[in-house]
Amino acid sequence: MRESSVALGSFDGLHLGHQSVLQSALSLAGDGMEKCVLLFDVHPQQLLRGAPPPLLLTDLQRKTRLREMGFTVQTVSFAAVRDMEPQTFFDRVLCEQLHARALSCGYNYRFGRGGAGDVALLRQLCRRHGVRLQVSDPVFMDGEPVSSTRIRRALEAGDAALAAQLLGRPFSIAGEVIHGHENGRLLGFPTANQALPRGLVKPRYGVYASHLLLEGRRYDGITNIGVRPTLPDDTPGAETHILGLDADLYGQRIEVYLDFFLRPERRFESLAAVFDQVRQDIQSAYPTRAG
Repeated sequence: MRESSVALGSFDGLHLGHQSVLQSALSLAGDGMEKCVLLFDVHPQQLLRGAPPPLLLTDLQRKTRLREMGFTVQTVSFAAVRDMEPQTFFDRVLCEQLHARALSCGYNYRFGRGGAGDVALLRQLCRRHGVRLQVSDPVFMDGEPVSSTRIRRALEAGDAALAAQLLGRPFSIAGEVIHGHENGRLLGFPTANQALPRGLVKPRYGVYASHLLLEGRRYDGITNIGVRPTLPDDTPGAETHILGLDADLYGQRIEVYLDFFLRPERRFESLAAVFDQVRQDIQSAYPTRAG
C-alpha cells in the first residue's frame, strides 16, 4: 500500500460531522497518496457491551458511499487491536500497515486499549513521526452538535426531515424487493415490499412521503414503515407505493428515501378503507399530483 491520508472514526452514519472529517482527509492527500478510511470489522460496542447501537447505514451502504467519495476502505479486526496501547496502534496499524502520512479525525476521537488515546496524544505522536493531522470541530445545527445518537432519536420520533438535515441527505432503506400479500396490486396500488435490514434503526412506525431513484429517474412514493396492523403480519418492513410506476421490481435492490412523516400507522376495518387512506396520503404528500 502506498502512502496514505487516513480518515479515522466509526462513520456509522456518514452525517455532516463525519463528512467534515472525510473532506479533511481528501484535502490532506497529496499527489499520489491513497485516500483511505479505516473501519473495524465489527462496531466496538458489539464486543465491549454485547450489542452495537442501531445502524443508520448498512455496511454495504457505508462502503459504497465511501468509495463513491474516492476512498479505499481498509477493514481491521477490532478483536486484534482492542488491547493495543495507543502508541502501538499508531505504530503498527496507522504507520506500518496503512503508511499514513496524514490523518484526520473528529474532536472526540479515541483510540487504543480502553480508549486511552485522545486527540492530544495523537497530536504528539503525529509530530514525532512527521504525520500531518487535522482535527475537525463539532458541526452544530440548531445549537446542538450533529451526532449519530441525535439522528437515531429523530428517526425514532418520526422526524425524518430533521434526520435528513443532520445526515445531509434523507435517511434510506436499501434492500431487495420481496413478495408481500399483493393486495395493493389487486386494488390499483401496487407496492414494493422490503424487509428492514438487520440491526438498522427502526424509524417511528407510520406513513412517510418518500422517493427513490430508478435508472436515473426520481419517483415519488408513499412508504409505510411497520407491521401493517390491518393484515396478519407482525414482521416489520417497508412497503412503498411508487407513483407513476407499475413495473415488476421483485428481486431488484432498491433504496427508498424517507422525506417526511405523514401519519402514524393504524388499523383499518377493511382493505378498501386502507386504500381510501392511501389516496388521502397521496393528496397530503403531493397535492398537485393527486387526482
